[in-house]
Amino acid sequence: MSLPAGINVRRARPGDASHVYALVEQLGYHPDHRGFDETFAQTVRHPEAAVFVAVEGLRVIGYLSMSQRPQIRLGGRAANIDELVVDERRRAEGVGTALLDAAVSYARGLGCKRVDLSTARSRQSYERGFYVAHGFAEVDSALMRMELTRPKP
Repeated sequence: MSLPAGINVRRARPGDASHVYALVEQLGYHPDHRGFDETFAQTVRHPEAAVFVAVEGLRVIGYLSMSQRPQIRLGGRAANIDELVVDERRRAEGVGTALLDAAVSYARGLGCKRVDLSTARSRQSYERGFYVAHGFAEVDSALMRMELTRPKP
């Protein structure tokens, strides 16, 4: 599926923060604006991160954030897709595919040995098999998390 005319994928810039914030809200997150802008700028500039945006004119309609790092057990680099969201009004138009293709191509260019991602099974993208259709396979794994911003019980 090719992108509709007028939509392009490019690397994100700090000035894209407000548009990306609106997409983050569509995922159900509502971070503090000041902290978000600073974190977004840090991520865009970080040497081991890459943020891609799908734009239509000046409007950001999707974004993908990924990180990559050396991984001892692989004997090379691994990439992780941390976030991927397309504006809910623009889904099923090839925007997510274009963002995913840009990220995988970037990871290949860095010599990464694999690309990982985690997603909630309740998300529409999981339910409709989006990632499997793009070559990802579900693995037997458990995501463990410790929240550091909440007091210990």
